[in-house]
Amino acid sequence: MVVVAPTPLRRGPTTTQPTPNGAKTGSRPSSISRRSTLKRSIDDTSFNVTPSSPTKRLRVKFDTDVDIVSADDEDELDPLVVNEQVRRAIERHLTYDHESYERIRGLFTTDHEKERAPSTKALRYHIQALEANVTRLRRECGSLVQSVIASEWVGRDDNYVAAFMRFLGSLAVSQGGYVSSIIGMLVDMLGPAKTRRIPDCKIVRQSKIHRRVLETIRYMTQLVPIASSILAQRISAKLDFDFSKAKDRLTYIENFMQLTRYTPEVTSEILNSILQQLIKLDASVQAALEDEDDDAVDEILQHMSNSQTMAYYERRHSSQASSCDEDSVASLTEDSEPEDEETNPTTALRKQQKEDMRQVDIIMDILFEYYSELMRSNNLEARNNVIEQLITQFNRFIMPTYRARHPQFLIFHFAQGDATKVDRFLTHCLTVFLDQKYSLVVRHAAGAYLSGFVGRGKNVSPVLVHDTLDLLCGELTQLRLKYEASCLQPDVKRYGDFYAMFQAVMYIFCMRWKDLSPTVLDAEDGDEYSDLEDEDQQYSLPRPIQDSIYSAIYSRLNPLRVCCPEIVQMFARLTHALEIFYLPPKLEENKRVRIATSWRSVADLTLNGPDRDTSWVGDNGMLEGHFPYDPYHLPISKHWVEGEYIEWEGVPGETVEDSEAEDEDDDDDDVEEEFDMLADVGGNLDGSEEE
Repeated sequence: MVVVAPTPLRRGPTTTQPTPNGAKTGSRPSSISRRSTLKRSIDDTSFNVTPSSPTKRLRVKFDTDVDIVSADDEDELDPLVVNEQVRRAIERHLTYDHESYERIRGLFTTDHEKERAPSTKALRYHIQALEANVTRLRRECGSLVQSVIASEWVGRDDNYVAAFMRFLGSLAVSQGGYVSSIIGMLVDMLGPAKTRRIPDCKIVRQSKIHRRVLETIRYMTQLVPIASSILAQRISAKLDFDFSKAKDRLTYIENFMQLTRYTPEVTSEILNSILQQLIKLDASVQAALEDEDDDAVDEILQHMSNSQTMAYYERRHSSQASSCDEDSVASLTEDSEPEDEETNPTTALRKQQKEDMRQVDIIMDILFEYYSELMRSNNLEARNNVIEQLITQFNRFIMPTYRARHPQFLIFHFAQGDATKVDRFLTHCLTVFLDQKYSLVVRHAAGAYLSGFVGRGKNVSPVLVHDTLDLLCGELTQLRLKYEASCLQPDVKRYGDFYAMFQAVMYIFCMRWKDLSPTVLDAEDGDEYSDLEDEDQQYSLPRPIQDSIYSAIYSRLNPLRVCCPEIVQMFARLTHALEIFYLPPKLEENKRVRIATSWRSVADLTLNGPDRDTSWVGDNGMLEGHFPYDPYHLPISKHWVEGEYIEWEGVPGETVEDSEAEDEDDDDDDVEEEFDMLADVGGNLDGSEEE
């Protein structure tokens, strides 16, 4: 048997086969490692796999999802490579592949104080890449955008700040939904700020931080028109915040005032927001002080006048003249008393009252200074605009607020700049006071501010005082003739216009009686009439004014029974001393006169409906005594009104002891009268009237 050997197979060229552990067999001894760039060598392109068929050629396929790996050294970063990396990360994020997206987001959320924090240069390249891809940053990329907006940028170098500003502008223009977040971030950064100490950047202090933020806000408002309205809303919302520290509120207010120079288009909204917060703070202080005795108020004023508080004025103005760090800025608003953790509620409340009053004083000084700078302008139109703006604010915010005591001195000061401004403000108050389209509350407030300005304003000329009082007396006579025929007894709700007019007349007379003498009005030099002690010199009042007042006093309307008792007592003593009227018998008679009430039951006393708008009515149905220009005692800002304010000089011929004894007697009479009026109200709840 012949055995035929098998024909040996023809071997092809030796090839390299991969092994499971990554090693390769065959003629090539060394393995090929992966390189860090896209460039490939000849070894990488060699065919290392035997085709399944000798006649079938190998198909080459390129993977489009290959990651671009940059060099570890950030000095060798290529902006084009970073740009492509950011673009692909955004695209993958839209297909639910978030790894690269989160890596980029992590660059901006990493604290710059950490050891492996990205450098400013690397972040700048990524900011530029994001700006190049800003049209792709839609709502799906909101987390990345919000992380970038909230990242640390204001403490880095100028190149990064400029790149960040351009990114914010491009983002706001391309994706308008992020404008509110951008403006909110910028407004928040205008508060107290810590010094930034980033490793690869220079130290950036608070003054420079705020300057950069203000410049960025100006850039945004110029680029995006809607940013201005959003900015005004954010400022108003920020000031409504209940600040735990006084220096926080004051820092924001000072920066908002600086913002008026960068964004003039929102100046009016900024000033309105600051004034509203000032009124709110001042009213809360006055409401709290109403429950305090005189000693407590004196203690607060004494605290306001100490050296630490007065030093604020010098520190603040010195800080405006030179650049300062956050430590010196913080010293402007730091508490003047050391912190005491173990304080009882009464002490804590008293301390809060002192601090609130101090804030009112500082804000008033800031506003006085701002408007004063505008009033020094050579532009007549600009100066007139200041007065118009102050009158508008007075009409919208100050006049409807009952408890505010200090904000109204802004218009009090600047309206006395010249005769034209005085006439402009008085005309406005008279118009509101006499116009029936306004509510009773607003009209009575206008009358109080009118009488207060004429009575207390030293720069209101005697001629203007006379003309104002003569006009009010003419209106008083018309109201008396209108109401007297139907009047059965004093009724402040039915005849409130008449009583408010008479109270304004009394107040002006008590404060400016010297300027109403014909001797003063006829004098060419305008010297005040002050020779009452001369027996040969008899004081006289212009006859039409005197007759109008006399007829009103002895009319059925009986204004002395309804008007504020303090004003009535002062008016009675003064007219007696000047030998014009002798009113003690009338005041004694009024103690037995009932005041008409329109309440049907005790429950009506607590109604709050529109028909019970009696905020201008005081206790027991009497007219409320609202004196808007009481003496100004705030130590820092009071220098603005010094020399423009007329103090009460007392009744001629009375000594201090006589006045004190008279006041004690008046107090006793007021107590008895109060019990009598309570009895009258209690006995007249059924609506019956006693003839």
